[in-house]
Amino acid sequence: MRNRIVVLACLAILASCLDPYIPPIKPGDVNILVIDGSLDATDGTASVVLSRAVTLDQPDEFPSVRGAFVAIEDGNGNTYPLVEGDSGTYKIAAVPIDDKAHYRLHVITSARDEYYSEFVDPLPTPEIDSITYIVDESKLTVRVNTHDDSNQAKYFRWTFDETWNYHAGLLSQYIVIGKGQLRFRTPDEMIYYCWNTKPSYDIVATSTTRLSKSVVSQFPVQYITAGSLKLQMRYSILLKQRTISEDEYEYLEQLRKTTESIGGLFDPQPTAVTGNINRVMPASPVALGYFSVGRTTSKRFYINASDLPKVYREIYPPLGCIPPDTVCGMAGNGCAMTIADLRPGDILGTAAVKGYVLTSTRCADCRVEGGVTTKPDFWED
Repeated sequence: MRNRIVVLACLAILASCLDPYIPPIKPGDVNILVIDGSLDATDGTASVVLSRAVTLDQPDEFPSVRGAFVAIEDGNGNTYPLVEGDSGTYKIAAVPIDDKAHYRLHVITSARDEYYSEFVDPLPTPEIDSITYIVDESKLTVRVNTHDDSNQAKYFRWTFDETWNYHAGLLSQYIVIGKGQLRFRTPDEMIYYCWNTKPSYDIVATSTTRLSKSVVSQFPVQYITAGSLKLQMRYSILLKQRTISEDEYEYLEQLRKTTESIGGLFDPQPTAVTGNINRVMPASPVALGYFSVGRTTSKRFYINASDLPKVYREIYPPLGCIPPDTVCGMAGNGCAMTIADLRPGDILGTAAVKGYVLTSTRCADCRVEGGVTTKPDFWED
């Protein structure tokens, strides 16, 4: 999971009517390396993302760090280099896992700044017992249940991929192939039904240290507002669970509190988020991040729109999807256009009494909302 790291300026506000203060921090003044990496001890896959911290006025810009040497080392002296991909992401597919071994991350940037994480032990993770959901008038909450009979797992973290099946506002059955020429769409050309998949970015973790037994009951992992396109037809969540150490849990809690709230006059001031990654030379930029190792368990869960209250099934066409016009077969029927006026790229819906429904891409192409028309291999109808 890539977490947003921004530089926060703590300001003492003496009166509520002061003009806003913009901290005099320029993007070039921020030189902090952000390292987000993990090794999945279940299958030996690892992913590390390197980027730079940004100022508050650059919330959507995260400069990637390319050309770095990134490797995982074990306590036996073995080194496993990762391969660089897109956007500062480095990956490896098969690190040999020894549950009794220790692992650490080693990074050398193109500027020769060098970093090591602390050695981390793989932790066993219990299975997910079940996934449930509850609804109220405004939102649906996905919840998880798990437990550890050995009472060893005390800290848990969840990430997930969510996929939803939805459809466009209007059905387009025809393609305009030339001036005044149209034909039916083939099955592969239909753009009415789509599937969209997104990973989680929020920090979702909890602790059972205050309980006599390690039991997680009905813990919320995701919220979906009523009327969301995610719940138009069918929704699926692939929930991934991992036991984490106390140190990682404390790091995630600090990070969550710092990134989720800028802070008001009476809010706790942000604390330093450090992690377990250290620079070799003091002159190198500070590194923020945590390298973790653990086994992952997962479970997929589906929610059908037909099982939800009516308010969740009232999904309206996208904003700007106006009522369609009609294209007549011939002039003189009170239509603004005839088939002869059509050009390639015009979107036709279904056949109408006078001719055909003329609409827009935003109304009739489900891909506008970011999805694809190919059903995922795992999808169950």
